[in-house]
Amino acid sequence: MTKKINIFTLFLISLSILCASKVLFIPNDHLDTIEDKDHIAFHLMKNIMEILNVDFEYEYVTHLEAMQRIDDEENIIIFPYMRPRNMSNRILLSDTLYVATHKVFYNTRIYDYLEINELTDLKTYVVGSYPRYPFETNLRRAGLTVFYSNNNQESMQRLVNQEVVFVIEERKKGLDYLVETEGSHKMNISYYDIDLFPIPFFVAAPIRNHEAALMIDQINLLIQDRKIINDLIEEFFEK
Repeated sequence: MTKKINIFTLFLISLSILCASKVLFIPNDHLDTIEDKDHIAFHLMKNIMEILNVDFEYEYVTHLEAMQRIDDEENIIIFPYMRPRNMSNRILLSDTLYVATHKVFYNTRIYDYLEINELTDLKTYVVGSYPRYPFETNLRRAGLTVFYSNNNQESMQRLVNQEVVFVIEERKKGLDYLVETEGSHKMNISYYDIDLFPIPFFVAAPIRNHEAALMIDQINLLIQDRKIINDLIEEFFEK
């Protein structure tokens, strides 16, 4: 896919000389940021660095290690980063780069006519889930009838087998689970255009490192031209 940036954005980016940077990926269950695994965090950062014409290295570290390197004021940027309730004055955050959302997966041959706008619209149906699903409490509070499995991989198989009507899961996880299911009916499984349980993610950097702060500025310029980021996100899901 060709990445296009408007002339004004290119001009702003060209005003700064960007040095090679190190990207630290930290674990996050919502994005499956596991080393050697295809995930949205790596896809976004790789392509952003390509657009900015910046050579970069990367490594996977724990959250604690990343915060120590913030304290050491290294020339690093960190992704995916969730804004904490008490924000440290040592950390510089980008604008919102990505918002993880959960989708309602369903059988298009049977329920394509439904209009689903919120959780309570599912109250009359059986929803597949599992006790450790991060938003299981939200499902119960919405009054849903939940068929519990050991995990949502099993729930997705039940959806393919038509044993449950819906499964709610983060989009990439749900699609990965679907690949691992068996049965020809899995070709009929899709998801509604609804974004549940949004979780924003940011790029973080040491506020006192000039090069890292400059990188955040340039990433923010790309984020302002939102079509660039949206195209990258959709490119990831179309792979």
